[in-house]
Amino acid sequence: MSPSALMSLHHDHSFGWAFENLDVFLSGRNALDPVSLRDKLGARKRGGWCYELNEWLALALMEKGFPARRLLARNLTLSDHPRTHQITLVEAGGELWTADAGCSAKTPRSPMRLEDGFESIQDGLPYRMAHLKHPGIGPLVEPGAWVLQMRSHGAWKDLYAFTLESATAADLCVGNHFHLTNPSSHFADARIVSRPSPGGRMTLVDRVLKTWRNTLEGEVLDEERHLETIQAYGETLARCFGLDLPGAAIDRLFALEPSISRGNTPL
Repeated sequence: MSPSALMSLHHDHSFGWAFENLDVFLSGRNALDPVSLRDKLGARKRGGWCYELNEWLALALMEKGFPARRLLARNLTLSDHPRTHQITLVEAGGELWTADAGCSAKTPRSPMRLEDGFESIQDGLPYRMAHLKHPGIGPLVEPGAWVLQMRSHGAWKDLYAFTLESATAADLCVGNHFHLTNPSSHFADARIVSRPSPGGRMTLVDRVLKTWRNTLEGEVLDEERHLETIQAYGETLARCFGLDLPGAAIDRLFALEPSISRGNTPL
């Protein structure tokens, strides 16, 4: 299988589904099996987080004939560096690549070749792959690990680190369950939705909508807006992120936040 075919499929998945953690606030459960993913991402046109979006991508890659296996990466943007981010290792054109369509607001739009110093400018935003020869990030990131970096404020920012040890279905289910149910998970703090757009990205964290623009020095915030009503939130989910949730579901998202109006004007 060719790298160009891999890039095309990766692009379709990166732009095709929104990253979102709304199930944490709606039901507190999800499932990673193919039938459940086909229902949620395919039939209901929902998004998901890394365990769902990257499992969906891994299934599509293997269906197309790409040799692929699942890995777990340490999130280096969080202080405790949890090993809870799912990615996929893929072989294409005789080389190894990482595929990741579920890294929240930092999702690469294209696969990254597993080569020390490999750089890729993706829709105007630079990414780099680094291979650690010695410790330097923290005690949990061992020598020999690979690190994905993104340009931010004119410098390279570490996103996550990983080794080539395969992750089992049980490994992935444990991380998925932790984020769904544990109040110490960062996903329990806010309703998060993100989706790339040409040359940038839109993010919605609770009721704050932000529009970002890609540059060679990192992302630049172009606009920030606060959504005052439930109706505005639902309309924004549909218009900007392709998520058409029933009104009752949107009400449940903010059931514990009485300050937001259910009508067209704030209380």
